[in-house]
Order: sequence, then structure tokens, then C-alpha cells
Amino acid sequence: MKPIVYVDILFVINLLVNYILLWTTGKIAKRKASTIRLIIGALIGAIYAVIMFFPAFKIYYTVIAKLLFSMLLIAITYNIEKIKEFFRVLAIFYVVSFTFGGAALGLFYFTNVGAFVGALVSNGVIYFALPWKTLFFSSLIAYIIIRITWHIFYKKICKENMYIPITIMFDSKSICINALIDTGNSLHDPISNSPVIIVEFEAIKDLLPEDIQKIFKEYSENDLNLISKIMDNSVWISRFRLIPFSSLGKENGMLIGFKPDEIEIIEGEEKKDLKDIIVGIYNNKLSKDEKYMALLNPEIIG
Repeated sequence: MKPIVYVDILFVINLLVNYILLWTTGKIAKRKASTIRLIIGALIGAIYAVIMFFPAFKIYYTVIAKLLFSMLLIAITYNIEKIKEFFRVLAIFYVVSFTFGGAALGLFYFTNVGAFVGALVSNGVIYFALPWKTLFFSSLIAYIIIRITWHIFYKKICKENMYIPITIMFDSKSICINALIDTGNSLHDPISNSPVIIVEFEAIKDLLPEDIQKIFKEYSENDLNLISKIMDNSVWISRFRLIPFSSLGKENGMLIGFKPDEIEIIEGEEKKDLKDIIVGIYNNKLSKDEKYMALLNPEIIG
């Protein structure tokens, strides 16, 4: 007995799956997309899945057509101007799609959760009855796998390629240092919610006013009463703030931060001039071999 495929169920399931795939792709690729764009992309993907059942649309079954369709899906969902970035997001979309598909099949194989009610292969696509419970758990498992794998990939494998020169400008002065894109740096200024770049005091001291330098040279940057007293008397008080953190070998610590005039980041041949960034001052070494003197929040790079 041939399995029966209900078009409405097929459409709804593909709509949900496509939305999850596009949303996860955006999270991993650090690309923002509005809910409307995600829904439109998911709708187009669901319509395409249904169309592939009709022989009259045979031209859309080819590998080239499927590739062009996935490119169209990314172009509609994400507003990407550069070709290199477009293909990076497209590659991530494929990795996410394959991982989600593998997670669903693996869940069937190991647990028999929602056994196949019927399966049908049409034009290179496998259609089967997918229980909602399986959809939920396979999506959750796939998302966790992707997040962990992506973190390890950037943290371990690509670390050597994650050094970026940055220039910090403050009060008509500037310094240029090497920064490491640190996936563990998710610090934000509690007041403005701006991302924070952590910089060694020795690298940035020449930019700082003398009264702020004294905190690190002669006193303790952990003495909050002293910091408050010095900052109250500083003409730069509006530019400086305290940033709580729980890292760098210390729990419940506090960094003195300031808002520079501008930060210039050079990534390959691209140069970015950023203003809504906070620099956190760390009174210690960040790298034993001095390959870098700053930790860059990945959100800044996008």
C-alpha cells in the first residue's frame, strides 16, 4: 500500500522546519533577519516542497535548480550585500540543514520515537510522516550540536586566524594593537548595552587621563570607594563606567571601562569605523606570548 501524503500537513511541517533552519542559520552566522523575512523565506521553502510533487514542474527537480532555490531563500531572508558573506551564510545554511536532517533520522534510529508511518521518495526528497514530538526533539538536539561544534571550531581550530588589528582613538590620541576574537567575551556595558573590548592597561595607558592611570599604577582598581572618589573629580566622568564580569580568572569582578571617540577595525581588506563600543581596562596580561593585547567581542565583527 502506497503511503498517502497530505499536502496541507506537508506544507505546515515544511513551513516550521524551514523557519527553524533559517532562524538557526541566522544565529550561527550572526546575521539578523526580521520575523517577516523569516516567515516569507519559510513560506517559499514550504511551497517549493509541495511543488516538487507535480510532474509539470520537473525543471525544478534538478541539482542546479535546488542550488539556485536555496540561494534565493538566503537572499530573501537575509539582506547581504557582499558575495563572500553571502556564500558563507549559504554554506552555514547547508550545514544546519544536513545536521537537522541527520538529527531527525538519528532520533528515529536510536529511540524509535514516532516510527515511520509511511515514506515516499519524490525527486530526490524523502517525505515521511513526522510526529510533532520528533520534530521538537530533533530540532533541539540539532541546535545544541551545531552550537557546541561551532564554538569549538572557532575557539580551537580557527584561533590562529582570529587576530585582528584595531585602532582605539580617544581625546585626539590613538593606539593600534592586535585583538583576538574571543567567543568567550560576551561582555556588555550594563548602561548602554554596548559590546565591550577588553584591553590590557599597559597597551592603552597612554590614552588615559593621569587621574585614571593612577588607579592602576598606585592604587587598586578593585577599590570601588577609591574609584568613585577619583572619577567624581575627573573631567572624564561621563566617559567612564564600571563593568561587572565573571571571567579572566576571577568571579564577580569589576572592570573600569570608557567610551572611546572611535574604534577602527581592519578585517582583511575591510575597514570598519565603530563608535558605540566600550573599552574595558584589564590590569594584567591577556597573552603570555604577547600575540594580542585585547579581547574582541565577536558581536562587534558580526
